[in-house]
Amino acid sequence: MSFKRHSLWFLLLALLTFTLACRTAETIAQLRATAPAARARVTRLPTRVSKPATASAEILPTEITAVTDVPAPPTQAPPPQAQPTNAPQAAAPTRKPVAPPPPKPTNPPPQPSPTAQYKYRIQESRCGPNVRTYIEGFVYENNQPKNGVLVRISQGPDGQPDPNDDFRTGADPRQGYFFHNINANAPNGGTWYLWVIDPATMQRISEIAIVKTDAERVEDSENSSGSCQSATIKFSTSGPVTNPTRANIPTRTPDPNAQPTPTQDPLDDS
Repeated sequence: MSFKRHSLWFLLLALLTFTLACRTAETIAQLRATAPAARARVTRLPTRVSKPATASAEILPTEITAVTDVPAPPTQAPPPQAQPTNAPQAAAPTRKPVAPPPPKPTNPPPQPSPTAQYKYRIQESRCGPNVRTYIEGFVYENNQPKNGVLVRISQGPDGQPDPNDDFRTGADPRQGYFFHNINANAPNGGTWYLWVIDPATMQRISEIAIVKTDAERVEDSENSSGSCQSATIKFSTSGPVTNPTRANIPTRTPDPNAQPTPTQDPLDDS
């Protein structure tokens, strides 16, 4: 029994001794491996290397600096550019509403006659042969002779008085009568324009009557109305006379100072 105890203690002691020996050997090995690494290294500063001067020119020493891995300073991002603001667009002009065209009448009224704008119209126009050349007539208003208006004779429509001045009705003893002598001694050919004028405004207030006189006298017959030297014109507010009657009373008045009585023949050229 005591022998077993001694053997157990011996084994324990041998095992402890072996363990301590292994631990000591491992510690020595670690100390040998780390001893050289514990030595401090001396860092040398960069030195300037200068080249010897030459005889031609003096060369300055070049500075050499150590290169270190220093990170570059952070670059600042460029400031954001301001976005251009769109200028406010002008409002489009509003269109004015267009009024619709008035409806066209289904039955438009008839246009007035061009001669309706004049107060006096040609009621009657006649001409016949004579030994001299003249134009006479009357002006009527509401079927009554009208005094105080002017009757012009001219060689052009709305022209100047020619060959006589304007004749004022009422200057003759006969009411509303006018007279224009063209040639008191012989037949005289030509084209003559006559109309009524308002003396207050000197504007035409009648249609224009056209008389064409002949240079030669030709007596009227059953087949011809003869020549035109003495004409009669009537202006009236009542309008023209329909189907005028013809009175064959030829005039043979050689005296230029006598009162003429012209032949009542139709004036086809008026």
